[in-house]
Amino acid sequence: MTLFNINRAKFEVDELSLETFHGTTREIATIILNEGFKIIPKEVTNDLGNGIYTFCPDDYGCWNPEENAKRYAKQYKRGKVIVLKVIIDTSSQITYIDLDDPVFMREWSKIREQLEHRANNIWKKYSTGSAKRRHNIDGILLELAIKRNMLSVSNPDFVVKCTYTSFIPKSMSNMPNGRELVVRNLEIITDVKEV
Repeated sequence: MTLFNINRAKFEVDELSLETFHGTTREIATIILNEGFKIIPKEVTNDLGNGIYTFCPDDYGCWNPEENAKRYAKQYKRGKVIVLKVIIDTSSQITYIDLDDPVFMREWSKIREQLEHRANNIWKKYSTGSAKRRHNIDGILLELAIKRNMLSVSNPDFVVKCTYTSFIPKSMSNMPNGRELVVRNLEIITDVKEV
């Protein structure tokens, strides 16, 4: 599956790039702007696996990705909140996984069944982290599936999904309030600047 299997409107900056937004603190933003992003792989990771988490436009213009990045940072980061605009390459050689794609969902249900027990055992080994507190093993499952070459895309440049982010403390929902894009390959980032 390549990037152009989905509606081009999702990626509305131009034909070859996409604006995404990353919420963080002034201190971390300064490091990112000076040194670039760094991905530190973890066995127990966030819900969409390892990478740089950003908010991006959705199909229907329901959610403001820049505002979501700011709301995320206000809720989960300590210090002065900064939003970074992260431009990523979406040219034809870029590969990705759209976790909302119906074809992927059929593939995923089989993979989940095969890996769920292993992912849960990995989750049990760790004592901290937000995924641990919520008993969310999705990121672990995704990392296991990628590592074992079980997906139609063997090493995706990014992962994208409509998600729910708890902008209000301890709130939960099964209905999305944004679209997240997780950059897994730092080489697709073409520019980063403060909003």
